[in-house]
Amino acid sequence: MKKTLPILVAVLTAVFILAALILRPQLNGWLDVVLNWAVVTASAALLVAVATLLLTHLRAILRGQRGFIYSIILISAFLVSFIGALVLGLENSAYLRWVAAVQLPLETSLLGLAALVMTGAALQIFRSRGWSLLTISFGISALVFLVISLGLLQALNIPLLSTVIAYLQRLPLIGARGLLIGIGIGALLTGLRVLFGLERSWGE
Repeated sequence: MKKTLPILVAVLTAVFILAALILRPQLNGWLDVVLNWAVVTASAALLVAVATLLLTHLRAILRGQRGFIYSIILISAFLVSFIGALVLGLENSAYLRWVAAVQLPLETSLLGLAALVMTGAALQIFRSRGWSLLTISFGISALVFLVISLGLLQALNIPLLSTVIAYLQRLPLIGARGLLIGIGIGALLTGLRVLFGLERSWGE
């Protein structure tokens, strides 16, 4: 029963949402109610996850575990952000500047780290596969987009070159749409697995 009930709830919810999307005029009000319940449930789950994270790091600090200094930094940053939002408000300009001053360097560091990892992976591809049509095309495309991103070619202000660069800059968007389509298909297949009771990861 402990494993059957979550599956039953998930299946019934999925069937109702599908029916509400098809029969939207008749079930639109009920769909809003179900979506509000989902928002409340997700918020409660997020609070539980945050509380669990904080308790885990508090235990690490109290026990003096190795690397507990990072736990102190995490809890301090959380408390400053949380208290600042309560006192100043989420729309306060000073609070938003403080959050941006912390968030932007972190995001930039993560992007730099991701670039290094991808560069290492690219070098590994060249080492394992050697010189082939795939590796050569990958290397040329990476070099071309790197030069375009530097902005040196745009500074020449040549109309024909600007047209070619504008066309090339649309290619990553096309690839991103392909990735989004793949993610959508994967989410659809996962939803169907949950709908038919084949996905039971939460009960394991």
